[in-house]
This record gives sequence, structure tokens and C-alpha cells, in this order.
Amino acid sequence: MKVIILAGLAPSTFFAHVSLATALRDAGHQVVVTTADDDVIPVVAAAGLPALPVMEPGLTRHQMIADAGLGGLPEDAVEREYMAGRWFALIEIKPLDALLAFARDWRPDVVIGGMLAYSAPLLAARLGVPYVRQAWDIHPTKLFDAGAAHQLREELAELGFDGLPEPDLMIEIVPPSLRAPETTPAQMMRWIPGNSQTRLEPWMYTKGAGARIGVTVGTTVADYNQYDYVEGLVKNLVTLDAEVALAVSDAAVPVLRERLGENVRMGWAPLDILAPTCDVLVHQSGGSTLMTALSFGVPQVLIPDPGQYRQTEMARRLVEAGAGLMLFPEQATTELVAEKCQEILSDPGYAAAAAGLAKEIAALPLPSEVARRVERLVHSSAAGQGR
Repeated sequence: MKVIILAGLAPSTFFAHVSLATALRDAGHQVVVTTADDDVIPVVAAAGLPALPVMEPGLTRHQMIADAGLGGLPEDAVEREYMAGRWFALIEIKPLDALLAFARDWRPDVVIGGMLAYSAPLLAARLGVPYVRQAWDIHPTKLFDAGAAHQLREELAELGFDGLPEPDLMIEIVPPSLRAPETTPAQMMRWIPGNSQTRLEPWMYTKGAGARIGVTVGTTVADYNQYDYVEGLVKNLVTLDAEVALAVSDAAVPVLRERLGENVRMGWAPLDILAPTCDVLVHQSGGSTLMTALSFGVPQVLIPDPGQYRQTEMARRLVEAGAGLMLFPEQATTELVAEKCQEILSDPGYAAAAAGLAKEIAALPLPSEVARRVERLVHSSAAGQGR
């Protein structure tokens, strides 16, 4: 069986596909991962998967959006998500000709697309093969989909659709207790982190006898000169009599090391290694980070961007489940973040709620089981077409 996976436009979205892609390869199938962003190609290759770039060289997403005249994002977060769906559709549809050219040569048996990989259903329809949609995190894509359907209405009409086609198989990763009542039936799958790896150091996988607070702020520290904020945050957190593990880009380490000294553990660390050592994880509400922490039963302090409806909704659901606390950036002073961490450390209910969600995730079907479900889908489709 040949499987093409459309993994989205960022490493974080690709990470959600690693476990199933690997399971399919381990089952003896051929897998190719495509992306419209050249920066994702080395990340795919580092995961041991074949990586195919499909975007026209030199063409940026910003240029495509500007050329289409879609304008900027609205202030309202809900309207912003609808418009983001149009943006993703515009960017994802651009490489469809390149995908079709590859498919004519390689002849895939099934197309697997991430939640915002809107070229996936069109590619599958053009090829006459099953379409599998795979969730990246716990947020429903209703608003994104509405925007995408509007943006792609002409392309969909050419294929005889009056909206985005339903997948032949929907793969969900959300813990069952967090699923919305109106959610359509899906094949559930256990979340297994697929993040990039590095040479390990002892601080990444061990902790002292006391509490440990993990802080991950991505690459933004060096990029946006956030050294003062991170320094203040760490200094407030260490007053809680807790060890702080600071996951930052290597570029930020020299400056922060000079400011914070040798006792603070810091550097770029694989989250699936670091998270299990933490009693609390502070982060910016990215879906992959949230799911990885959740899979290890780690309660979280989430700082979502209020303009990102997806981030705020995921954070809200985690708070409602009792497994975390949320602060918006304008509230997230270094002192208040430390207070929220102390609240979680002092109340065992947060850890218990997070552990309960981790048990739900662990009980879901493994990617190897879902790979067999994909096999059955492809076989039944081929039989129905007399192939």
C-alpha cells in the first residue's frame, strides 16, 4: 500500500503525523510526507520519513495571501479563525498540480491529510482513492472549515461538491471525556509525541527530590528579545522552592545563562523527554505541546494568544477539566504565573485531573491498530472499484 500524507505548514503540525506514518511504514507500507513549506522538509527527514516539497520555489505564503487580496486578519477571534481557514485553503490548494503530478507517477492508494490540509480531500477525489483526515489536537475545525469551503467553492463545484467532502475515515486524538457531544463518530487514536530529538543531557530526563516546573516558550526569546521577561519568570518560580527547567532555543542560552547562572537547567530539550519530569508545564497553548504534556499527566499553566480562538478554546477546555489554569498574555506577569504554578503544586486535584486524562489517552487504540484500519479501508475501496 502506498500512503501520501499531507502534513501541514509547520513542524508542530507534522509532529502529529509521525506515530501513524511510522506505524504504516513498520507494517510494510510505503509512505511519503508532503509539505508546502521548505522549512518542514528537514524536520520530516529527521524523523526518518521521506519528505517531498510541493511548493513552487520562492513562493511564500505571505505573497500568496497578498496576491489574493484577502486582506488582514479581523480583530474578532472567531472571525479571525474563519479568515484563517480561507488563508490555509489558499495556501494548501496552490501545490495541488504538483501533488497530482507526483501522484500520477507514484500512484498512492490513500491520502491522509491533517486538519487544515485542505488540498487532501481534493487530491483524493481527483485520484479516486480514500481520504483520511487526522486531527492534530483537541480543537474542532468548524470555523476553519467554513472559511476553507468558501475559499474553495469553485474548485469543489468542479468536482461535484457543494462543500468540503467528508473523510472516508476520521482519526481523533482527543481524550473521550473532552469530546464535544455533537462530535461525529471517529476512529480514536492514542497520542504519541513525534517531536524532534537531540543529544540528551541528564537534566532533560531527571529531576531533584522536589517539585519541577517546566517552561517552554519556543524560539521567541531570542527572536523577540524576551530575555527580561524570561529572567523575571524564572526568578519568581525559583522562590516556590521548585526546580525550573527552561526549554529555549540554543540561541537564547548564552544570554540567559549569564543572567540566571549555572543552577537553572536550560536549553533545547525534546518535550517528550522533559515533560514527564515536570510537575507543572508553563507554555503558550500550542496543540502539540498541550497534547504531549497531557499524555504524561502533567497539569499546565497556559498562556494563549487571545487573538487565536483555537488556542484559547483548547486552554479553556483544559481548565474546565481541572487539569490546568489559564492566563492571557496581558495578565501573565511573572509574579502571577508563579502564583498559578504554586496553586497547581499546592492542590493535588490538578495533578489528579491531568492523570485521569492521561489514562484516557493511554487507553485509546495504538497507531499500529489504526494503521490496520487504514489498510481495511483501502482494501474495501479497491474491492468496490473492482481493483
